[in-house]
Amino acid sequence: MARGNRSKETVERYRKLRRRFAWGIGAVVLFYLLVPLIVGDMGLVKYFKMRQTQHQLQEEIQQLSEENKKIEGDIHALRSDPARIEQVARERLGLVRPGEVVYQFQAPPRKETPPPAPQP
Repeated sequence: MARGNRSKETVERYRKLRRRFAWGIGAVVLFYLLVPLIVGDMGLVKYFKMRQTQHQLQEEIQQLSEENKKIEGDIHALRSDPARIEQVARERLGLVRPGEVVYQFQAPPRKETPPPAPQP
């Protein structure tokens, strides 16, 4: 069936309608592609959270590395430094040199106070 003659206004109206339809389809496709990009399993939100976690873990690794260096220094001192060995023996084991006097202080015993009586 052959098309009949259409007026210029009708042709323009169909052209605008097709253009709107194409823009609508394009918008739907764009929306369909952008939503997973932003909030999907590997979207931007997840990416920024993972980046923040990475920075926190790097800081924690740095702190633990510094702590390990301190502990390694203590181990080295305990193996080779007589002054450090003596210090630890005095602190932890309560050892004293001959002729030294040790004073031990005890905290006064705490008196238990009875709980206040309920008010009538």
